[in-house]
Amino acid sequence: MQALLLPGPLLGALLTALCLLWALWVGALFAFRRRADLKTGAVRDFLFPGLVLLIAVTWAMVDPNGALGRFLDIYARFGLIVLAFMTLTWCISLMMRDSSIMDIVYPLTALLPLAILLSKRNTWSPHELVLLGIVALWSLRLSVHIAWRNLGHGEDARYAGWRRRFGALWWWWSYFQVFALRGVLVWLWCLPIALALHASPRGFGWQHLLAGTVFIVGFVFQAGGDWQLERFKRMRRDRAEVLTTGLWSVTRHPNYFGEAVMWWSFRILSLVNPWGWASVAAPLYVTWFMAKGSATPMQDRYLTKTKPGYAAYAERVPTFFPWSRTGA
Repeated sequence: MQALLLPGPLLGALLTALCLLWALWVGALFAFRRRADLKTGAVRDFLFPGLVLLIAVTWAMVDPNGALGRFLDIYARFGLIVLAFMTLTWCISLMMRDSSIMDIVYPLTALLPLAILLSKRNTWSPHELVLLGIVALWSLRLSVHIAWRNLGHGEDARYAGWRRRFGALWWWWSYFQVFALRGVLVWLWCLPIALALHASPRGFGWQHLLAGTVFIVGFVFQAGGDWQLERFKRMRRDRAEVLTTGLWSVTRHPNYFGEAVMWWSFRILSLVNPWGWASVAAPLYVTWFMAKGSATPMQDRYLTKTKPGYAAYAERVPTFFPWSRTGA
């Protein structure tokens, strides 16, 4: 922990504050699970604080001068920057009374720590420039797109529903329910980025060529799908119409598919690190989350209820993987 380069008293205060935050998060989950109306405190809700504890304990126990210790030091710095950024965003959300600004800033939680840590290293090798470039392109485009789409329309219905459900508790519980939870999720997803960052400065290799190719495929599906959808919304005559052309004719969710593919490109870049093999869980989880876990099923249920023609469209167009059999 000394590698964090903080004075002893400041480091102690920081670790104490983090322990208190973690205890408050877990304690609230235990308390809220007694209230069925809050729908909080299921076993799965303890997964992310549990993973944070596991990583923290491992970091505290390993040799700080060993390969794993040096990597966990970088990963811890990455996570602390994410936590600081999420805390600042939470404070802004309280002033705006709008927790859905999380959707706009969450892509930046990958870019900001990477840019700060690379600037402190200040070597700017070709490998580091490729890493920063593809993460920045994904992060900034997605953040700007969501901001352009969402700002000015009030708080998203999901967050507004949580606000009503938790009532007077929401101002502080939103920190854990929205900001800390999403921050931890992205931090875990960023394992390949942290491993690529941990690699020593180097030139181009086959990993960069392959990662760039995979990233372009994902970027075309995500950015192209978003662009086609926004153009369709401007041109349609009825809100019940369904977009069935372009990328939306080969998968019902080209933007979600593109998101998963781009995270695989980050995983490929991590292979410049001898520990890169360990990052495979992150893109696997992103792919599952986008295809089966939450994003696609939730969107399919909503569109089936609100668009009469969506069920027929779903019967002939694959759910997630382009050109696969229908339903895949």
